[in-house]
Amino acid sequence: MASNKIAVTDLEFDSIKTNLKNYLSAQSQFTDYDFAGSGMDVLLDILAYNTHYMGYYANMIGNEMFLDSSSLRESVVSHAKLLNIMPTSATAPTAKLNFTFTPSGSPTSLTITKNTKFTSTVDGVNYNFTTVKPTTLYPVSGVYSVSNVEVKEGNLLTKSYTVNLADTAQRFLIPNANVDTTTINITVQNSANDSTVFTYADGNALDVTTITSTQRVYFIQEVEDQKYEIFFGDGAIGRQLADGNIIFVEYLTTSGTLANKSSAFTAVGTVAGLTSGNYALTVGTTAVGGAAIESINSVKHNAPKLYQAQKRATTKDDYKAILLGEREDIESIAVYGGEDADPPVYGKVYIAIKPTGNAAYSSATKDDIKTSILKKTNVVTVIPELVDPIYYYIIVDTVVNYDPVTLLTTEDSLKATIDSTINSYFLSDLQKFDQKFRYSVLTKKIDNTSQAVRNSKTTIKYQLRITPATLATTSTYTLEYGNAITKGSLISTAFTASDGNTYTLIDDSLGSVKLVRSTYSNGTVTVDSPAVYMTLLDGSTNQGTIDYDTGKVVLNNFNPYTISDSSSNIKATVTPSVNNADISPIREQILTTDTNDAAGITVTMVAETII
Repeated sequence: MASNKIAVTDLEFDSIKTNLKNYLSAQSQFTDYDFAGSGMDVLLDILAYNTHYMGYYANMIGNEMFLDSSSLRESVVSHAKLLNIMPTSATAPTAKLNFTFTPSGSPTSLTITKNTKFTSTVDGVNYNFTTVKPTTLYPVSGVYSVSNVEVKEGNLLTKSYTVNLADTAQRFLIPNANVDTTTINITVQNSANDSTVFTYADGNALDVTTITSTQRVYFIQEVEDQKYEIFFGDGAIGRQLADGNIIFVEYLTTSGTLANKSSAFTAVGTVAGLTSGNYALTVGTTAVGGAAIESINSVKHNAPKLYQAQKRATTKDDYKAILLGEREDIESIAVYGGEDADPPVYGKVYIAIKPTGNAAYSSATKDDIKTSILKKTNVVTVIPELVDPIYYYIIVDTVVNYDPVTLLTTEDSLKATIDSTINSYFLSDLQKFDQKFRYSVLTKKIDNTSQAVRNSKTTIKYQLRITPATLATTSTYTLEYGNAITKGSLISTAFTASDGNTYTLIDDSLGSVKLVRSTYSNGTVTVDSPAVYMTLLDGSTNQGTIDYDTGKVVLNNFNPYTISDSSSNIKATVTPSVNNADISPIREQILTTDTNDAAGITVTMVAETII
């Protein structure tokens, strides 16, 4: 319909062109004009395209003005900067190595210099590791040894700049991507003729209100192309650079997550000036902690929370935001108050962290987090406790009926694909705090694996693991399955007790847990028949209790001496009372499956030809 007005709210090409035609048709000059196939139609196409593009770009510019709607990394980073938040950089995996040296003579000391290089291989790819600081050791009773020397994956590089105050556009950009900003070390030489060198501190880590006009500090910010810019004080906040100063920036570039779990290291060249024949190298801890640069979605999620927290922890979200902002190697984090613990412990807050590339933090790392981060931000009246994640293993057993006629591959190939589908579900939908196992989602993924799959019947079991801190020591252990479980279904892997016999944990279907004598051979536990129960010191055979409705198991005065399968834990498995139930983790639990356990995922294929 012809109109004397143009609808300016329509931004799609076809709508714009139609509006232009309607507008022109309403003009006396174009009455009964046939636009189709005319030269005017081409002009209308150009006008419509131009208007469409301008509308699109105007809309995108509008989106980039707000943190929530921004899609460009530069925009998100800029908005975060206004909140005094800098996205975390890539983080280098770190391993710890132990050395014992046999030098000739009796030197007073040995020094493993900075940038001593090592190599390691993960999945057929070689990665470089290096020391980022020197380590000096002294002989003890004539033995030259040192433990836990840190090596980080990546290449240690140096970039220099000469300050030119006449160049008002001068910038100090680190030219490389994938920089681990925690490794940046900056020194400033007075001039080419004055070799005096001063070390500068990271101003981002300081309270800006405490920085004086003469304090030697630098600041860092992420700029375009995921690179970093270094800048210095202005004479009011931090010392101002002088003309002719020479800046040296040392930093590490890293592959991030790719080199996690590096476990074997070979030196490139000498170590402490000695060749491989004069030292022994062992691995203290494998490489962990490697992480990619913080994603756009993570910045958009965390920046407002970090700003809200203002570097003080008063709520659960504050703890999460502060720790995520300070530690680049956190994959997942859960926080709950002591009032939610079982039993309640008032006045405490519990923090569970799953680090990238590792199951849990070491005791030393947890102590460092409490000292360097939580002590500075925590409310005095609340005691923070760092706890390890509890891994809740879901055992999947599925029988898949398939049509061999429509099967385009082999049965083994389809079975492998289904196995991969199950593993992918656990990787993508679980393995973090607060992520729920959904039975129907898993079975749907199995059924949709191939058109040849007619249907499947999947059963699951729950497994928790008891890891004694010290064997042959009496302790109480609590297992919380969080769901109703079938009476008489509890069974554990084997272990020896104080009497030297091998036992397995079972329940008696009446609410008690007992130790039943068994044999263990090649990974298989066989319970003695008739059952022989271990008699405890109090004369009873009850090792603990089991609540079938809540799935809570309590083992009192449990004292395993050795674990039969030579692992560090006893696996306790139960069957749910309702097979198709969803599972919600509680507190520090993480739902997962054990890819190293052959019984973790079982796929049985059944050919079903319908005639």
